[in-house]
Amino acid sequence: MEIKFNPSIGNTAANQPVARANAPAASQDNVSLDKTSALKTALENISLVRPEKVDAARAAVADQKFPPDEMLNSLASFLAEKIQ
Repeated sequence: MEIKFNPSIGNTAANQPVARANAPAASQDNVSLDKTSALKTALENISLVRPEKVDAARAAVADQKFPPDEMLNSLASFLAEKIQ
């Protein structure tokens, strides 16, 4: 069986031209950028370091049981499956 795509079969609206909407005049383009300076200032003041995450990482590194043996075993099993 061969199927050919032809959107105009049975659809008369597909053969009719579409009228384009006129673009607004250039004088009507008014953009307010007052809030962009506040956004830029807020982005500049974002801290790239999150102290709570640093503390959690330090605690994990100091823990001699991190990562747990169960996690290492599951990771080893996962990698062994992917290697085969």
